[in-house]
Amino acid sequence: MPARIHLWLWSLLAGLLLVAAGPVGAQSSRTVPSIELTQTIDPATEKWIGSALDAAADDDAPLAIIRLDTPGGLDSSMREIVKDIIDAPMPVAVYVSPDGARAASAGAFITEAADVAAMAPQTNIGSASAVSATGGDIEGTLGRKIENDAAAFIRALAEAHGRDGALAERMVTEAANFTSGEALDGGLIDLVVADQDELLVELDGFRVQGPKAATLETAGLELDQRDMSFQYELLQLLVNPTIAYLLLLVGLVGIAIEIFSPGLIFPGTMGVIAMVLGLYGTAQLPVTAAGILLLVVGVGMIIAEAHLPTSGVLGGTGVLALGASGLLLFDTDTDAFGVSVPVVVAVGLLLGGFLLLATQKVVEARRNPVHTGWEELVGATGDVRQAIDQVGQVFVDGALWRATPAAGAGPAEVERLRRLGVRVRVESVEGLTLRVRPIGEEAEEK
Repeated sequence: MPARIHLWLWSLLAGLLLVAAGPVGAQSSRTVPSIELTQTIDPATEKWIGSALDAAADDDAPLAIIRLDTPGGLDSSMREIVKDIIDAPMPVAVYVSPDGARAASAGAFITEAADVAAMAPQTNIGSASAVSATGGDIEGTLGRKIENDAAAFIRALAEAHGRDGALAERMVTEAANFTSGEALDGGLIDLVVADQDELLVELDGFRVQGPKAATLETAGLELDQRDMSFQYELLQLLVNPTIAYLLLLVGLVGIAIEIFSPGLIFPGTMGVIAMVLGLYGTAQLPVTAAGILLLVVGVGMIIAEAHLPTSGVLGGTGVLALGASGLLLFDTDTDAFGVSVPVVVAVGLLLGGFLLLATQKVVEARRNPVHTGWEELVGATGDVRQAIDQVGQVFVDGALWRATPAAGAGPAEVERLRRLGVRVRVESVEGLTLRVRPIGEEAEEK
């Protein structure tokens, strides 16, 4: 009997646990995360999308939606996002929205990688041709290789999901751009809907094509808005090429000032912080050897100018090298994610000029003879405060000093030094004793 009671109690407890766990699992599976992607495609948004899709998988979400509005960005980050979409266990819908949004350049690849490609009515997609860091076309064999690679990639993504690969390829080879209506009519996307609620309605019974082929059941699903968190917004600031370059420059200037003027602390501390942040941001981006070389050479020339008599030639060239390094340091292959030319040139020249001036002043100060204080007393004037027979006191340069007659002083001069208030001039200094001589007409009587 007791055994049966125990068995009954354990069964009841297990049943209660299952009942309690049931609603939680059901609630999790009925939630669709709507993930924000409304910035440039870069290492920050790459990490954000990867993290958001992982969280959706952990929540056992039946579907994930990426709200896309981007001018493009880095090819490397775009490909990582595409891999995250493909590897996600649930179907992923990319929805280009709201009205006025675009899926340009890298955004076109991300849209074609989606299991469901949808757009709001007043949006566009395309312009996915590769460009150089300066925004121009990439010529020659290298240009053809990059274009062919990108064209094959977007064609494969489109065709894998039952879309028109030839039309997708035109976005790369011809920089073609399509409205949402044109994209839908051409088989480039799957749906045009006004908002996410309509998207869920249209997806109910939708047949996903490709590796995750399935019929979606979206009736009753709830949207969960997931915007990019502060952590990734901060990272996006650091990986901005303009910000990363300016942090490197500020770091170099601060550290250089601290090296030439030890003990200031603040410039060195801020320089180290800026340098670390700049290096972190730079490490996330593709850099060029020419840009790094110009940055190092520029700083070296400015420091050399402070030591070598080149009449400003080295210093001026170094300042120009710093400005040029900002333009060539990052090779982002897109005009949507590059440096701001006016800002980089202006700040590079300004900080480079400041560093040149500061190093020159510091080196000049070090080359000047060191004054211990007493040298400046020679030639100073004062008055007798205690009669000088052999030894007395004079008031010179705001302080009382021990004083004796200067070598070679005549009897008349020695006699005058015995009077209070007589004006004197310091002829020499011996330790803490001043050797003085009276000044004025009477001093000439010997």
